[in-house]
Amino acid sequence: MKLRFFFLALFALSCVGETKYVHYDNLPPQDEDNRVYPLSLLEVDKDIDVLIVIDNSGSMDSIQQNVIRNSRIFLEQFAKQPYINWKIGLISTDKSEAPYLGFDTSFDWGLIDFRDPTSFDRTVARFQEAVSSLGTNGDPSEYVFYNVKRVVDLYDGRQPSRPAFLRQNSHFVVIMISDEKEQSKEDFGAAYDAPNFFNTMSQYIAGNKILRFYGALNRKDLQGCTRPGDSDTYAGSQYESIINLSNGFNISACIDNFGTELAKIGKDIASLIGLPSLLLKQRPIVDTIKVFYKGKLLPPGRKDEGGLWFYEESTNTINFYTMEFVEDARNDVFKIEFEVDDGYSRD
Repeated sequence: MKLRFFFLALFALSCVGETKYVHYDNLPPQDEDNRVYPLSLLEVDKDIDVLIVIDNSGSMDSIQQNVIRNSRIFLEQFAKQPYINWKIGLISTDKSEAPYLGFDTSFDWGLIDFRDPTSFDRTVARFQEAVSSLGTNGDPSEYVFYNVKRVVDLYDGRQPSRPAFLRQNSHFVVIMISDEKEQSKEDFGAAYDAPNFFNTMSQYIAGNKILRFYGALNRKDLQGCTRPGDSDTYAGSQYESIINLSNGFNISACIDNFGTELAKIGKDIASLIGLPSLLLKQRPIVDTIKVFYKGKLLPPGRKDEGGLWFYEESTNTINFYTMEFVEDARNDVFKIEFEVDDGYSRD
């Protein structure tokens, strides 16, 4: 049963020396709420920093080319989502090299102009060029873990010439791409054993954020991989340990459908971000809610039944399953209409 609130307003009528009371229960109800909500008001846990570590030793050319060929399908899984503020950095496994992308100059969501489809094409091309520039003349020893910590420490924002790579309120993702075993522990000690390293890197992000590791690896026990004379496997490796610790997953770098599998990593990255939502100004009568975008009525309901949004009573929010239909997330608006649940019966 809805609660009805009664208020007494006291009016002092000095001219006659009387006090009168007006009962606010007699005031007319507010029938509707019709408001425009800028998409900039979307509430979402939207920041995610992606660090890609690609082996640049002599045997990596085919895998690097595979990454280049499939960059678009990977990036479009999250970079084209207008509510995700992504950021990407690219480094090699060489312990002495500078980063290749995204550190001295940011490579991030600001490059995408949803009013200009060619902006995504340019972003993909820039990423591909950075991967191409890695080459295969790097150190024959592969230091994935060591290099992750080295560049994050180097770009910590303490020097103006080295802006911080990690943002304060961001999730942190590391994608490891290599055809050799991880060697940081062997050469730099127990601090780079997977559990220790994972605990260390967890301190670099806020307690409510996610640290996740993925792999795209060539190991003798992975599908499609053949490594004559190589006794090292993915099973039981440092790679497997840190991926499992962080609830990530690995894909084989040796398979024909590498692009499809790489896209799964991109899609999982996008899933780390919560559903975008709009906080309503008043409580609605739920079955009267209508959400419009560019004059088009958006269907509510379950996602698998074609719905684009649902109402959450506990938070009084409209929650969207996707923003793929949005053309300009920074300037467009939603129009939301509903009857106000103010306790009055309109039967």
